[in-house]
Amino acid sequence: MTYQEIKILLDHPAAGLLRSQNAAMVLGFLFHAFKSQHRATLSEGQLRALLDAYLEDLRQSDPEGYPMTSAQYLGIWCDDAHQFLRKYYGEDSTEPIFELTSGAEKALLWMEQLQGSTGFVGTESRLENIFSGLDDILRNTTTDINVRIQQLQTDAARIQEEIDRIRATGAVSIYTPVQVNERFALLLSTARELLGDFRLVEENFKRIAQQIAEQHAKPEYTKGAILGHMLDADDALKKSEQGQSFYAFWGLLLATERRLKFQEALQNVLSLPELNERLKNNPLLKNLVSHLLIEGEKVLDSHQRMSTNLRRVLDTTRAVDRAHVQSLIKDIHALAVRLKTDPPDGAIWSVEESPEFFNAMSRPLWQAPEALDEVKSVDVADDRISLEMLKKFSNLPHIRLHDLRKNVDTCLEQISTLTLEMVLDRFPPKYGMTEVLGYLIVALESQKHFVDEEEQVITIPGPVPARWRVPKVLFCK
Repeated sequence: MTYQEIKILLDHPAAGLLRSQNAAMVLGFLFHAFKSQHRATLSEGQLRALLDAYLEDLRQSDPEGYPMTSAQYLGIWCDDAHQFLRKYYGEDSTEPIFELTSGAEKALLWMEQLQGSTGFVGTESRLENIFSGLDDILRNTTTDINVRIQQLQTDAARIQEEIDRIRATGAVSIYTPVQVNERFALLLSTARELLGDFRLVEENFKRIAQQIAEQHAKPEYTKGAILGHMLDADDALKKSEQGQSFYAFWGLLLATERRLKFQEALQNVLSLPELNERLKNNPLLKNLVSHLLIEGEKVLDSHQRMSTNLRRVLDTTRAVDRAHVQSLIKDIHALAVRLKTDPPDGAIWSVEESPEFFNAMSRPLWQAPEALDEVKSVDVADDRISLEMLKKFSNLPHIRLHDLRKNVDTCLEQISTLTLEMVLDRFPPKYGMTEVLGYLIVALESQKHFVDEEEQVITIPGPVPARWRVPKVLFCK
């Protein structure tokens, strides 16, 4: 890095946070409010209550150290000069919501790394990751068929050699407790970095939306130019390295088989006696899928807001065009009134050919046709509702959403993320598809659950099993 590059980087919000006068207080509170419980967002009421309690504890040892109120501190941390927190309103929320910015995420991550939050620095596992990573790149980039076959034959020979050795000796080689804890700590560090990096992806989407608004503010830009800019920027983002990685990640996260395999593997690893208790008690990996779903949805929402801004821009442009036409018509009318008493002798305007005028009164009246085509017999519906039909309506089941929420919470006590099928397996529906619709309502009314646009086919048990196509649903703790 050059001198000029370092000067620019020192203006980054992460560096500004570390250099601020109350850096210890700010970093300590942000970690306490967000990272200690792995929260992605907090409402204003919750955040102010936490900050009031935090400031009260600090003032016991330094009464004059922090004179401002919690509302004043939050306002400063959200302004353009600091950018430690982002404040916004949710779709169905009347109370502001706060989340960490990418600068605050990086500052907190750097402090955690400086502290060595995992307890020790893993070296062997990281070097092994480097070796295996290089091998993986070479393996999946070669186009030579003979080289690929030789690699697979080498793998098969190594696997067969290990099988023969286990059969001969009756023993298997396993990791030592140090190796187990080192690798699990590396997984925690990678997961922490992954969650923090989502802020950068989201900010990229927001930057594109801001560029669209700025282009609209320039009067010389047409609707076509704005639309082209938006489509080009959107396409460029999706094709960029970060965009390709994000959409591949999102598809991997929504894959039910991989998600269930991850949950099963995590439970097995947490049950290992060699694993350090402090690492076992870290809830990051247990709630990783639900946190990633929340962060990923926020990135997709930013993309959706970009499309909404485009529609708003085009609608506004059309309204401006209509207003301009109306203004021109008024000007023409005023000139015509002014020339009414003294019209000019010559022609005012001319056209190359006379236009054809059309109005509603020029349409002919309806005339009866000379002949009618033969019409088939018409079925007349019964205009009465029978008593049997009324009885069927009265027997419709009454779904208690409270009970369905309780079923979901019961399942989430054992696993942090589950699908709709898993809930139905644990609590078979008594009222068929009506009860399944109730679970969909439960998923839609809470932001922590996820309902995908992609559909799946589920089988509802009963005397005659029924198959229905419904949206994919993920319930998260």
